[in-house]
Amino acid sequence: MHIVVIAGFIVAMLLMGLPAPDAAGPWWAVMTGVVCYVALTYALARGSASLGLRRLMRGNGALGRWPIALTAAIQVYLVAGLGLLLIGGWARLITDTLHAEAVPLVPKVMAVGPFIAALLAYWWATYPLDRALRQRNCQAMALTGGTVRPVWTRRQFMGFNIRHNLLFLAVPVGLIILVLDVLYLAEPVLGAGIAVSAGLFAIGGIFVSAPAIIVRIWRTRPLPAGNLRSRLEQMSRQAGFTCRNILIWDTGGMIVNAAVLGAARPVRYVLLSDAMLEHFDDDAVAAIFAHEAGHIVHRHIPYMVLFLTAGLILLFDSAAWLDFSSQVAELFAMSAAGVLWMWLFGVLSRRFERQADVFAAATATGDADAKLTAEGVARFRDALLKVGRLNGISPSRRNFRHGSIAHRLEYLDRLGRSEAGRSSVDRGIRRIKLAIWLLAATSAGVTIIPYIWSN
Repeated sequence: MHIVVIAGFIVAMLLMGLPAPDAAGPWWAVMTGVVCYVALTYALARGSASLGLRRLMRGNGALGRWPIALTAAIQVYLVAGLGLLLIGGWARLITDTLHAEAVPLVPKVMAVGPFIAALLAYWWATYPLDRALRQRNCQAMALTGGTVRPVWTRRQFMGFNIRHNLLFLAVPVGLIILVLDVLYLAEPVLGAGIAVSAGLFAIGGIFVSAPAIIVRIWRTRPLPAGNLRSRLEQMSRQAGFTCRNILIWDTGGMIVNAAVLGAARPVRYVLLSDAMLEHFDDDAVAAIFAHEAGHIVHRHIPYMVLFLTAGLILLFDSAAWLDFSSQVAELFAMSAAGVLWMWLFGVLSRRFERQADVFAAATATGDADAKLTAEGVARFRDALLKVGRLNGISPSRRNFRHGSIAHRLEYLDRLGRSEAGRSSVDRGIRRIKLAIWLLAATSAGVTIIPYIWSN
């Protein structure tokens, strides 16, 4: 869901500045479109949840392909529908009719408002299916003697999604927009040079400090001192990476996962969910921790940011070179960016996941320089399969960013049996990183060369 939220915010920010076509309807027609957009989201989500519940009640309790495909279609509709609203008159209503552009941050909040309302409707409608899936998982845990917590209420479900899937982006982005809007209004007094410099400094500061903001929004607390923390800190030293803290991620026992936030050590955090610590032994936790460490050691986060930034800059600069009208150029660039996001971003993310998996399997036993061994592969395999099982994820279920668990483990087994081992995947990722640097250089050239020619 993170990707959907990010895409929605990007669409709102990009299209806010585009003029609505002359055929845009009156304010009441635009508002009707907003209401229909939210209502249709709720209806589709409720239909998808109902279909999923019916599938769960059948024989093997599997969701099947149709509910998953319908969910993906609804998520695409959430982003595309917002774009159509903005182009169709919602942006003009905010600026020309309500004159909200004079107040910092308000126009951008209003622009993304229908999307947020649709997200809330989507989560509200899908709660029954989520509850049924978690009840099934709890029953399986009870049969194996595991710790079972009550399934969260709709209020808890909504609160979790708001914090983890919305505010994680809305708060830092909102701070950036607020600062930029204030500086824009103050530019006549400060001067263009000071305003631009202050804006760049503020954006950099907020971007770097965002992980420290997110860990507070997500409700985390330090992992207590003890054998597990000592073991993880020892693994960190051997792997050659540091972080500000190792945190317990309080999810009400609903999420079995781990995450890493922050590219720089002063604001880098490793998160271990409360449910994972409840259900996993220290060996399994160390295996999942090693996977997150692999992302840090191989600098996956900075390269992902560089790839997305350079790609977007190149697309929008290329659209300007094509000498389209501003509206056509923006739409062309956004369409190309969608392809970039849905294809190349997914491919890159899955390749990075493979490298992190290999790193985890090689280092989970405690030796950062170890080659892949049967013991390391088995330890990571058991941990990853348990993550999927406790989260209700079938090993064969595909994932946009990670790929299926079955495919990841098949690749790991195949690599472990080959003589190349870790070196083959590392060589492939080095070529990918070189391609990202070439993309960044091309993007910088396309941006700077026209400026030099004009002067």
